[in-house]
Amino acid sequence: MPSSKRLELKKIILIGASTGGPGHIKKILASLKPEFSASIVIAQHMGNKYIPSFVKQLNSVCCHEVSSVQSEKVLLPSQIYVSSLLTTINSDSRGLCFFQNNRLESGYNPDIDLLFSSVANIAQQLQVLGIILTGIGSDGVNGCQQLSEKGGECIAESETSAIVDGMPMQARKRVKNVKVLSLDEVIKKINRFGGTDV
Repeated sequence: MPSSKRLELKKIILIGASTGGPGHIKKILASLKPEFSASIVIAQHMGNKYIPSFVKQLNSVCCHEVSSVQSEKVLLPSQIYVSSLLTTINSDSRGLCFFQNNRLESGYNPDIDLLFSSVANIAQQLQVLGIILTGIGSDGVNGCQQLSEKGGECIAESETSAIVDGMPMQARKRVKNVKVLSLDEVIKKINRFGGTDV
């Protein structure tokens, strides 16, 4: 049935990170249990040529499949996806699908704001957790704010665990109802959200 995948995917976690993010993300994914049921989409600032190696590293520590985002790919439960280019998530007859556009201009690869904003448009269809981790600048903050306004739950990493407290600090200042958690607390929250605990 065309709508079956839409019904299967009930929870999605968005993770935005820049400087210091790869180590944090590895620690998060290493904590996941086999019964973890949410879908995770990672937007880690990184050159395209490094993403295959990053995906391979994540697969080595995670018990769930980690893959690169591809346009038209349908999101599935318990899967982890690594974004590149200008990635958005939209809803169609198949469920939630990725779309990539390399014709738009952006200073970031991937663009965290664009990813988070796209999910804000469909936030009422499922449970959404948006997380801003360590990084320079403010990419992802506007998208996180939009997500919060549409009912998504948003987290900014605390100053105590952020390697670079740029993006999280801006999120703490600007995102309505944002929760501030250390990396260890973020890990616990992700596992509870996905149906398991640590």
